[in-house]
Amino acid sequence: MSNIKKYMEMASARVNESFVGADGFFDDDMSFAGDGVFSYADGMSAAAPTSQPYIIVVTNNSGVAVSNFDILFAYQYLYGGSTTSVNGTSVTGTFAANGSLSITGTGINVTISSGIPNVTYRQLLQQTINNPFSVGLTYLQSVTAGQVLSSINLTTKDANGNTAQKPLIPTIDPYQQQTEIVAMRQMYRIDGYTALTLNTLLSNAIANIYLYPSDNINLARGLAGRPVSRQFGNPGIVKAQTIKIA
Repeated sequence: MSNIKKYMEMASARVNESFVGADGFFDDDMSFAGDGVFSYADGMSAAAPTSQPYIIVVTNNSGVAVSNFDILFAYQYLYGGSTTSVNGTSVTGTFAANGSLSITGTGINVTISSGIPNVTYRQLLQQTINNPFSVGLTYLQSVTAGQVLSSINLTTKDANGNTAQKPLIPTIDPYQQQTEIVAMRQMYRIDGYTALTLNTLLSNAIANIYLYPSDNINLARGLAGRPVSRQFGNPGIVKAQTIKIA
């Protein structure tokens, strides 16, 4: 095989294994984008472990649609006790004994829980503070017609008061047959200041949100002399479109 042909095949493989990147805001620390790929190494071996999702289940018990509803935003929910406003009214967040979060207000009753056994939503929020991560793939699922097409606004800030926003627009792949699922291959980071705001949570809807990390930070790894940043391999749940380089 010629060197040119070998190079072109390697380049094509790298393109097909990459996630679509996104430009950031302000400086690199405020960037929503990671390095754009589910990478190859965790610093200890030649192959990265497969990405496993964080699963968030949002249940609307209100009987009416709810607009501009925040999930994540750990610093607010864990230490603030309430969100700013949902449907134009003040709401309060209360954690149940099982670790799920109930958001209640006038005509509003929404529950947020973890979809992973033996891991609570409260624990997930705490982890976003201590172990921030980059999302490479967001997978939305709901049996409620049209719920997965509701846009999501991504908001983050820092202690200096800088804020950044980015819309995530779900679209149905024209080649897929299912209408109750959407996969969004957009890169962004999650920490304690990050909020995912659902534009609309339909009446009696249950929305499952899968966040597949491309990397995360765990300072405890440094105690063993390992890199504190760990990268994860593409979960392979979305078939990549083959790109040929002539």
